[in-house]
Amino acid sequence: MGGAFFLVAIAVNGTASHVVPLLTDHGISKETAAATMGIFGLATMTGRLLAGYLVDRVFAPFVATVFFLAPIGGLGLLASASGVLPAIGVILLGLGLGTEIDLIAFLVSRYLGQRAFGEIYGCCFMIFGLGSACGRFLGGLVFDLAGSYGPALVGAAVALVAAVIVVNLLGPYAYPAHRQIEPALAPQPATP
Repeated sequence: MGGAFFLVAIAVNGTASHVVPLLTDHGISKETAAATMGIFGLATMTGRLLAGYLVDRVFAPFVATVFFLAPIGGLGLLASASGVLPAIGVILLGLGLGTEIDLIAFLVSRYLGQRAFGEIYGCCFMIFGLGSACGRFLGGLVFDLAGSYGPALVGAAVALVAAVIVVNLLGPYAYPAHRQIEPALAPQPATP
């Protein structure tokens, strides 16, 4: 699980931190590139709400698959950097970011239980933070070596595919949710 979130953090957070320079390198004005990041914030909030709603109704690794693959399309649209495509690319990237943090808590609770939830969640979040730092560093390093963000975008896409494979290897929940009706809300037998 930690490996999946490390890879997603490298890909999504690493790319997000380089969106403005990536777009300005393609001739988009600094103002337009910065405004595109406002869209990113809204997409991140939308991803959180949507993923939270879906994981209560759909098997979480399937939700993760959709939301971790969506940024791959966003990476391709960012690479094109023409017209409205970068804005759509940033939306897809933001949806992926909004999902990953909330999925850490949900998956930890379903696969590792509640006994040491805080400690395990903290470790997974630390792994996520390390992935974010590595992604930012690697994006800049690749640009310095290649003179382009293209190879970094390809690497981010590969990391996302690997993360999807790892998440789908988790199998069924070890601690599925058990819905209990509280006695006050339970239907009462009819009295004669």
